[in-house]
Amino acid sequence: MSTLLITATALEAAPLKALPWRARPFPLGELYALPGGLYLAHLGVAKVNTAAGLALALQQLAPEAVVQFGVGGAFAASGLPLGGVAVASGEVHMDTGVQLERGWQDMEALGFPLLPGPPPRFNHFPTDLALSAALAEAARAPRVLFGTSECVTGSFGAAARLYARFGAAIESMEGAAAAQVCAALKVPFAEVRGVSNRVGERDKARWDLPGAVRAVNAALKAFLDL
Repeated sequence: MSTLLITATALEAAPLKALPWRARPFPLGELYALPGGLYLAHLGVAKVNTAAGLALALQQLAPEAVVQFGVGGAFAASGLPLGGVAVASGEVHMDTGVQLERGWQDMEALGFPLLPGPPPRFNHFPTDLALSAALAEAARAPRVLFGTSECVTGSFGAAARLYARFGAAIESMEGAAAAQVCAALKVPFAEVRGVSNRVGERDKARWDLPGAVRAVNAALKAFLDL
């Protein structure tokens, strides 16, 4: 099966770079290939870079599946440990909507689906069940809801409010965009992330970025049998 692996940054895939990748021309990030139909792309941080780069990569490569991987923050109430790994059961745009004095409203409240459907999809986007289950089994990782916010949550109070609103266990800046593009183009999509920090913790001395990178790359290698 031809598979496209995507990250926001090269750092998140550093342990995989020992493989004999060959660079390919690509205007919206970095693209590499291995014999046998495995591709790796670094598309840049946040949703616009992810959506644009992924759409172009899908057009050029026509992979049979997309797996996004990298690091993310875990909401404290999720119970996920630093250096642990989780697989997305779904993705939600946590900052796409309108902020009113009386509270926040999502795209369904506004009446504008992000993907018309059927069914229409507003803030929540699926991951592929079979692909995600296989990834979770190989990684020995739980499947939990992921959430995407381009405005990184910078306090524990804000993190608690987001968790109460969505129930997402992991926060990143890209996942929902990739899930939306794959849903629109009907490409199976899965996502796995290593936990680098607690959502709301901005003291990076309390993060475990190297441990999260090692863990998510080990999970991906187990899944791909590399």
